[in-house]
Amino acid sequence: MLVLDAHAHCGITLPFQRLKPLWEEGDINGGVLFSPVEEIYDRYDPDFTDTEDYSLSREKVHTYLESLISKKIFVYWFVWNDFMLPGTGFEGIKWHRHAGEPHYDYRSEKCRVFIEHVCRQHLPVVVEEEFNLTLELIERFKKRTPVIIPHFGALNGGYMRLKLADLFENPLIYVDTALADTAEIKDFAADYGVERILFGSDFPFGEPAYEKYKVERIFYGKDRKKVLAENLLDLLKK
Repeated sequence: MLVLDAHAHCGITLPFQRLKPLWEEGDINGGVLFSPVEEIYDRYDPDFTDTEDYSLSREKVHTYLESLISKKIFVYWFVWNDFMLPGTGFEGIKWHRHAGEPHYDYRSEKCRVFIEHVCRQHLPVVVEEEFNLTLELIERFKKRTPVIIPHFGALNGGYMRLKLADLFENPLIYVDTALADTAEIKDFAADYGVERILFGSDFPFGEPAYEKYKVERIFYGKDRKKVLAENLLDLLKK
């Protein structure tokens, strides 16, 4: 059975050589890679804007990720406040921020241009933000491109809070299972079906083999195939 991990970190500080044996151990054939946060911005400085060193770091890590692209390895562009447009080899966008970390400049013209580009290209966007900013950002996409909520929303304000806000009624909202609670995965499947659920490990924070096992305990037959790989391939039009 084909298995693709839709959520794994990889970069200069976390090279693919560390992830590859863990994927092999879990019979995982490939998946989506995006940069570790520390190679994109200084998450420990809430007043951080940008520096030449971080600009160079982003360039290096995205070049490294491009070198890993294959038939079963896809890479996402990690956006930051320079709002550089993604290279042609990138299949999606990673948008990441936690409370207490430096803010995205949502009001800038560069941000508007970036969002318009992403929507025109129909690139899926992994959105990890505070609750209100998650909703505001998704509203700006205006159902023009898919959005993936990682961890079933655990770091976006919580699964139930997002559900009560009717976020998951939007057919372009996907979720990934990385570190997610089993009960929440079952709840989503019962209410919205399995077509928008993606298997993810959140390596190095999650163990790929265990995260796959967690999914296998919930889904069987065609549903398991969809969650473990087919939904991601459909999303990426592969």
